[in-house]
Amino acid sequence: MFKNKESVIGWILIALLMFGWMYYQGQKAQEEAKNKPAPAAKTQTAAKPASADAMATPANADAAAATSATPATSDSAKTASQYGAFAAAATGEEKTFVIENEVQKITLTNKGGLIKSIELKNYKTWDKKPMVLFTDKTNTLTYQIPVSYESAVSTKDLFFEPVGSGFTVKGKDSASIAFRLMAGDGKYFEQKYTLQGNNYLFGYDIAFVGLNGVIPQNFNAINAEWQSTLTSLEKNLEIERRYSALYYRENNGDVLHLDEDNESDKSSFDKEVDWISFKQQFFNTTLFSNGKITKAGTIKSDFKKDDNNYVKKYVANFNIPYSSATNTAYHFQYFVGPNHYYTLSALDRNVEDIIKLGPNFWMFSWIKYITHVIIWVFSWFENLHLNYGIIILLLTLMLKVALHPLTAKSIESAAKMKILAPELTALREKYGEDQARMGQEQMKLYTRAGVSPLGGCLPLLLQFPILMAMYYFFPASIELRQEAFLWATDLSSYDSVLNWATPILGQTHLSLFTVLMTASSVVQAVMNNQMNAMGNQQPGMKYIPYVMPFMLMFMFNGFPAALTYYYLLQNLLGVAHQWITQKFLIDENKLRAQIEEHKKNPKPKSGWQKKLEEMQKQNEARAKQKK
Repeated sequence: MFKNKESVIGWILIALLMFGWMYYQGQKAQEEAKNKPAPAAKTQTAAKPASADAMATPANADAAAATSATPATSDSAKTASQYGAFAAAATGEEKTFVIENEVQKITLTNKGGLIKSIELKNYKTWDKKPMVLFTDKTNTLTYQIPVSYESAVSTKDLFFEPVGSGFTVKGKDSASIAFRLMAGDGKYFEQKYTLQGNNYLFGYDIAFVGLNGVIPQNFNAINAEWQSTLTSLEKNLEIERRYSALYYRENNGDVLHLDEDNESDKSSFDKEVDWISFKQQFFNTTLFSNGKITKAGTIKSDFKKDDNNYVKKYVANFNIPYSSATNTAYHFQYFVGPNHYYTLSALDRNVEDIIKLGPNFWMFSWIKYITHVIIWVFSWFENLHLNYGIIILLLTLMLKVALHPLTAKSIESAAKMKILAPELTALREKYGEDQARMGQEQMKLYTRAGVSPLGGCLPLLLQFPILMAMYYFFPASIELRQEAFLWATDLSSYDSVLNWATPILGQTHLSLFTVLMTASSVVQAVMNNQMNAMGNQQPGMKYIPYVMPFMLMFMFNGFPAALTYYYLLQNLLGVAHQWITQKFLIDENKLRAQIEEHKKNPKPKSGWQKKLEEMQKQNEARAKQKK
């Protein structure tokens, strides 16, 4: 593998690319301590809340909910003062209503007019429990409605009147149920839910009817707070957390997101917002606003690395335009469902960009375009209704066939370098420690022989972006979730075959696909070293191909089985391809004759070769001057 200085340089470049990418993944986490923001003050709402209950934080939300049904005092005058025209809604009995279609079961409550829970019927959690994506204990959307210039009521603490009842829809049918927060005399704030059959997208309308005499004049916006605590749905919390982030899209602009790695991150809107998405590894809850969420808002994401009780906590504070002169109504939509690329793409809102298909780092951001191609090919194979392990095998074979011409050239280049090994040895013995002269003479030999010293590196450089694309593709592919293959029960998580309690080098399990991937990498290194006649003359470098697989084994041990299985296939097919090419397609005698013929009739030097020789001469001259 490492036949000479040029090959070493090529491998070092490849290693630098890989470690540069790995460095980027951990860079932000390393800088967390010095960049961690101070605790932020609570965002101000349109008006001061009516009570402590109205501004309950996630930590005391349960306590607030327990006491909200009964006013802090029985004094009716004080109740009227606190809740204004909504005083009658301060007490009541909670009732739930179920609306469902083929894919969702949504439970609504008249308390706050909120979604109490959503169950996705076609999915289960990793431990086979019903897929309840969130509950009213972990997800709330509340509005602060001003009742005076100094105070506001929080809608989550008040009881709404239902208009309609629970229902089930199928096919193209649709139905609605509304909840009205009454303020007397036909005045109300309404939240309306419209569900269509066989769809993860459902309508959410809000309306302020006749409230111009209830909400004080000069208020042109209603503040809303949407908060969610993501509960773990997958086997590997660390991977699930890594692929969970709060995304949003500014009006007709780019899709942006908070940092996935920082324990706390916060941002403000620069423009009106089209949608906000609370994204988990394989599922998301997205609120589409069509630009009706104004720019006076903030979003925040928090988690604690040592807290395994939840994935992340999201909070979005935003304003909705309000006009006291007329009734105000807005049409929103919710999407609560899987992060399936083509399902999200069909919404035509750019929400498919919440699926991370490449690094954020600008140097590697183009990787996502390769991932798009892989998604298309993978989907084509998926239509054949094959096991996903077989699909990954077919995908790997297809990539190997596509890269065959370059890989064959690489093996041929290695064979030519082996033929030149005796002459390179003679040059090294002749010039000894004079590396500048050795490099100059080495290049002359390559030019005379018509051999490119970097010919073996090009296929590796081309394969590296594909490997990176696969690194992002497999953990983000919901198609692989809970799909079994061989001993792996879930291709989207690690294939644990051995577990222990006390962490060893940060590991509490052993992945068999990772072990096999490491072993195959070592076998490949042995084959390359046997092909490399110059390997034994570079003792400082010859052990790198054997050490690297073991270093990577600890990193890949917790990765999805689909990813390590793919890397295993890459290695096995690479070994087979190299053996077949060397055994049946490479004729050393013919290559030797080509080299001798080229020496007799050398081609004119290319511009690159001339420049390289000139640089070597300049380096040699500088070295002599130093002496």
